[in-house]
Amino acid sequence: MAKIDDWKSTAPNTLKIDWAAVEKNLGFSLHDNLKDLYSRITAKKVEGTMRYDPHEFVKEYVNKEDWLEDSNGKFPNCQFELWVPENTETDYVCRFFQDAFFGDWTGGNDLGRRALIGQLFINIGQLYMIFNNDTGRFEWCDIEYGYYDVYEENPYGIIADSAQEFLDKFKN
Repeated sequence: MAKIDDWKSTAPNTLKIDWAAVEKNLGFSLHDNLKDLYSRITAKKVEGTMRYDPHEFVKEYVNKEDWLEDSNGKFPNCQFELWVPENTETDYVCRFFQDAFFGDWTGGNDLGRRALIGQLFINIGQLYMIFNNDTGRFEWCDIEYGYYDVYEENPYGIIADSAQEFLDKFKN
């Protein structure tokens, strides 16, 4: 299994992915930040334990200011899972991104052009890590707060503005 450090240290565009086929399948263009993130490694998933400090993890709160300040109690670490394509075969990669943008995680709701890229497990529960294809920003969202149908009514915020900044948030 690949490690987060492998992903961080691998250059973008290391993998050759047929992005035109993926975009045709989705019906829209993918932001360069998403291509940057997913053109580095293949793996089933990347998971581990990271040092969790909401002041470092959250770049910007969009609504519900300071929502994550006491979210992990006194625990300095948390678990994470990030999903990565297992291979670069075109049909597989098309299905991977179809599921990331429109899969079961959406509850059948229209959450815009957002892709689920992973989860963070902290004391208050599970947070989704999501890529907003319209802005190119990496977001966190507490969908368990209760609003699947209107994404923006859930507590959410920004993790990073680039793929490398996002990956660098995962520190041992």
